[in-house]
Amino acid sequence: MSRIGVVTGLILLLAVVAVSAGCLSYSIGSVSYNGDGVHVSVDNKAEARDVSMQITVFDLSDFKQVEVDKIVRSVHLNAGINDVTFDADLQPGPYRLYVYMMEDGERVGCVIEDLEV
Repeated sequence: MSRIGVVTGLILLLAVVAVSAGCLSYSIGSVSYNGDGVHVSVDNKAEARDVSMQITVFDLSDFKQVEVDKIVRSVHLNAGINDVTFDADLQPGPYRLYVYMMEDGERVGCVIEDLEV
């Protein structure tokens, strides 16, 4: 392999690592509802920090997707697994939840979860 090929490969590898570094420090895990609110598990692989989280709730009844709630709040994440609770009153039925996590105005995590209440 030529020297140029090795250098190009290393540069591409460093670029991939640099771009994905922010994505690897958070992981949005399970999303559930138990009557007192929406619970989101967040694994913070970095030091404690403050982030913003948003949940947009869509009702999927009658073969439609209708937005029924949007909750945004500031959250302090400790290192490790965090359980974040959002106050929500959902009636029985199918829902789709879009969970976003933002830090310094940039989206650092997002999951879409379907759940049945």
